Amino acid sequence: MNYRVVILSGILCAFIGSVLGWGMGEMALRQHSSQMSRYVSPAYRQLYGRRLIWMGAIVGFAIGAGQAGILSQRHHRDKNRH
Repeated sequence: MNYRVVILSGILCAFIGSVLGWGMGEMALRQHSSQMSRYVSPAYRQLYGRRLIWMGAIVGFAIGAGQAGILSQRHHRDKNRH
């Protein structure tokens, strides 16, 4: 297994996931801004956005590294068969 490819793929997918998480957080805060301003403190609104960024990065890394690991194992298995 090529660990460099697995780690690089995980990092790139983590970056993409964090951008998607940031976008979802921004949309969620804009969609319910009237309710958020009344019931949620500014510190928690900022934490809510950060939580989505971290969750997107973690899920992105897991998906990217998992996919690269599976493809690397498949390539290694096919190379050993023939």
